[in-house]
Amino acid sequence: MIKRFFLLLVLSATSLITYAQNSSSVLLQIEDEIIYTDEFWAIYQKNNKINQQSGKTSIDEYLDLFVNFKLKVKEAKDARMDTASAFLNELNGYRQQLVKPYLVIEEADEQTAREVYNRMQSNVRASHILLRLDENATGSDTLAVYDMIQKIRHSILNGDYSFAQAAVLFSEDQSAKDADMGAGRPPRPGNKGDLGYFGVFDMVYPFEEAAYSLKIGEISNPVCTRFGYHLLYLTDKIHAFGQVKAAHLYIQHAEPSAVIDSAKVKIDELYERIKNGESFEKLVQKYSDDKGSSDKNGELPVFTANRMVPEFIATISKMNIGQISEPISTSFGWHIIKYLEKQPLESFEKLKPEIIEKLKRDIRSKKGELAKIEQIKKDENFTEFPESLNEVLSFLNVNFFIDKLDTELIKRFSKPLFNLKNNSFKQFDFLNFIYKNRNTEAPERNLVQIHTAYRQFVDQSCLKYEEDQLEEKYPEFKMIMKEYREGILLFDLMDKKVWSKASSDTLGLKQYFEENQQKYQWDKRAALSVFNLNDNVRFSDIKNQITSEKSDSLILADLKNDSLNYVRFEKLKIQKTDKSDFNAFEWKKNAVYTTYNQDGKEKAVVIFRDILNPQQKKLNETKGMVISDYQSYLENKWLTELKEKYKVIINKKALRKLKKKDIE
Repeated sequence: MIKRFFLLLVLSATSLITYAQNSSSVLLQIEDEIIYTDEFWAIYQKNNKINQQSGKTSIDEYLDLFVNFKLKVKEAKDARMDTASAFLNELNGYRQQLVKPYLVIEEADEQTAREVYNRMQSNVRASHILLRLDENATGSDTLAVYDMIQKIRHSILNGDYSFAQAAVLFSEDQSAKDADMGAGRPPRPGNKGDLGYFGVFDMVYPFEEAAYSLKIGEISNPVCTRFGYHLLYLTDKIHAFGQVKAAHLYIQHAEPSAVIDSAKVKIDELYERIKNGESFEKLVQKYSDDKGSSDKNGELPVFTANRMVPEFIATISKMNIGQISEPISTSFGWHIIKYLEKQPLESFEKLKPEIIEKLKRDIRSKKGELAKIEQIKKDENFTEFPESLNEVLSFLNVNFFIDKLDTELIKRFSKPLFNLKNNSFKQFDFLNFIYKNRNTEAPERNLVQIHTAYRQFVDQSCLKYEEDQLEEKYPEFKMIMKEYREGILLFDLMDKKVWSKASSDTLGLKQYFEENQQKYQWDKRAALSVFNLNDNVRFSDIKNQITSEKSDSLILADLKNDSLNYVRFEKLKIQKTDKSDFNAFEWKKNAVYTTYNQDGKEKAVVIFRDILNPQQKKLNETKGMVISDYQSYLENKWLTELKEKYKVIINKKALRKLKKKDIE
């Protein structure tokens, strides 16, 4: 964390302003290293912009700081600190964060977020039929399942079955069927494929996409998700109402064997009483079978469309706030609903962070990346060679995924699969890729899966190619990577040469303190005894026991039996330069004062026990300041050595031009 904060400080004094060294004159040279005017100018401008409140730093002042910085970096490079594996790993970690914005088209991500928000304006109700299919299924198995679900679809469209009947007969989602409850109890009714109402992110993306694309009453073509193949039937689409608060009067269903539906008779009777002016709330308290809500006038927890039975949502979607519904039947029983309030969907700007966060876990988050891949292909003249891919497909078999990789054998596959500009990506590159990413639990590979792996290989190769070109294509990226590189080097070297050394070099610290004792002197000080009182009622009684004629221990002993709980005691030493409320009093030995809080009530009793003349500080009394000063001493000494070690040449002509530019 300390290093990250340090890097922020270093980078805040730098700029992402694009500069071209080819058109920039040399400003200075440190041994064999050249620094151009545009690099310095960009950093100088940014630094003054950030620190404008504290006053502008002149070019000469900032050039001194800049030279010192570059000298330290030069020392780190000469010590080959930039070749250490720990340094390279850390720098690569930062790079992986920095490259992300360059590997997506952010406008596509913004557009996706807005598309999601627009879709959030509606909730849909759909039924489905599922035929399960393993993600690693062979081509023949995939085709068999696809053919079966197509036949089911045709049967529904031909009128052989209703969608609900087909769901009960064929769906492998067991919630569609009645569930045996055992012990002679009646079965729990299945949903006949009805999933109720749902919205964005409630279902896997292909399922959601299909549902929102259908018209009410329409049946989809087969939809493939990671669970298998689905048929979707859209039964309703309503305006999303965000979060809803409602109350209900609930009567449990009568036994299925009952000749008369007593629950229906009772709910109708109660509804008539409400229509005739009786209180909904009182009837709820007296008759509702939902004992969890009846004591709260039937009020239910706040819910959204996907958190309530669909009959409830369908009814509320047609109601106004304060309205009471006619009786409705659900799988639980009969309900009379009172619509209490709703919380509408918030604005796009308010919901955008939440949408973006959810998109990170959703397949559509790849849209910005996919758009970037297409741009790379176009810009870099992407060319494929299908015949080379066919040779790979002919070679692949189950043994390839099980056996140890024969590197000599795959080297024979050296033809290009595709080109990006003048760079060829060979067959053996792809073979290595699919072997490395193989699923050893299901080694069989069909053509569909291998083609999917090939698309992944192409996409990853395009992004990696772009990432490798970033410094060349984007000068601002090259600059910030240079700043991170130099910032990490500077931190590591400063820690080694200055910070850690100042803390661990006890002999050097002690010697520095002894040679500079005049810097560490106490000013005139007052020794105080402070009795903070927490009981204003007893303040006068307690204050009378606090006098300078007694020692602190005697005072505390007197207070111990009956009032010490009301006293918080502390001993202090203050200087005139301290920001202390006690400095308002006259410094006088044995003087006793009372302090007051903001309300003017008595707060504490203060005794000036002694007035101490200026004296030498001990090391342990000022160690933090001594360490800080010792660090500055070590750094200045080190800079002197660096200036003697490395020859620095400043281009006076280029410097004069910069000063003129600064004035203008």
